[in-house]
Amino acid sequence: MTTMNNLIATDDNAGVVLYKPGQNITGMVIDANPSRILVDLPGGMTGIITKKEQFTHEGAEAVEVGQEIEATIIDDEDEAGLVVLSLRKASQDKTWAELGRLMEEKTTVKAKVYEANKGGLMVRFKGLKGFVPVSQLTPEHYPRVGGANAAAILTELSKLVGLELVVRVINVDRERDKVIFSEKEAYAEEARKALAELSAGDTVNGRVSGVVKYGIFVEYKGVEGLVHLSELSWDHVPDAGRLYKVGDKVDVLVLSVDGDKLSFSIKRLSTDPWLAIAEQYDQGQIVTGKVTRWNDSGVFIQINDSVQGAFGLDEFGVDDHMDLRLREGQEMSGKILAVNTESHRLELARVSDDEA
Repeated sequence: MTTMNNLIATDDNAGVVLYKPGQNITGMVIDANPSRILVDLPGGMTGIITKKEQFTHEGAEAVEVGQEIEATIIDDEDEAGLVVLSLRKASQDKTWAELGRLMEEKTTVKAKVYEANKGGLMVRFKGLKGFVPVSQLTPEHYPRVGGANAAAILTELSKLVGLELVVRVINVDRERDKVIFSEKEAYAEEARKALAELSAGDTVNGRVSGVVKYGIFVEYKGVEGLVHLSELSWDHVPDAGRLYKVGDKVDVLVLSVDGDKLSFSIKRLSTDPWLAIAEQYDQGQIVTGKVTRWNDSGVFIQINDSVQGAFGLDEFGVDDHMDLRLREGQEMSGKILAVNTESHRLELARVSDDEA
């Protein structure tokens, strides 16, 4: 067997062949089994690929005798006079080069999530590790957690382990062995188109992407808008989670488009039932109800299941010690000053016992 000690290179066509660690070389498989692969190399040398170095992103490299393969030189000569090669490293070299090209071309790829931490998701792309920061997730996968609770964020992100994400490469740093992916950027063009198409007054069908204490988020073609709690229903809604859950399909009305911020409404897609109720009451009419509460805004009474009345504090002469004058459930009468369709209340003035 020819070794590096007695032959550096012989190749009439290519000239001298130098075997340098870190370089890639192409040869032909002359023998293969699960523990090692032997490769015929230029210059009459023989290369060996151990079981460990057969591993690629697709698993053990399946090779056959007579097949031409490319590998990376690890050592120019071992104790047996063989050139030590690696299919695994050659595969990684190709992947790093591919990542650089993908970033330049802004091409989307698929990467599988294998781990989560409070900062984002760890993914694999063809055997290389990469990172998707939380800020680069789409609305569908963004963890909506109240109070920025790190443990709760991690819990939500952990649900994504095993998922294959469509992402775009936004940073490649081979020296530091770092690759940053963005799921949000993969859908950026689609999101820009969706924003350009939307105008106040449009009705679209979206998907609930988040439920929070102040409303719900709805995603539409990669963009996301908020339906504030006050825009969910014409009735009072104390908890959005009682009406909606993530994944629900909903129709929403676009209230405003401000840059990439959208404001939606669900209740305005239907007629305000209070408009019909308001027609039952006239200015000057006397109504009676029970006291439900009082605060700096006034005194409130419940006239029936759908109608509430409000007295200004000035109707009582003073605004302190109201607890001495009123009690919850106490019956009171008032004269309608105005029917307020915006606040869904009757504005009232106090009446004497004779008027009541």
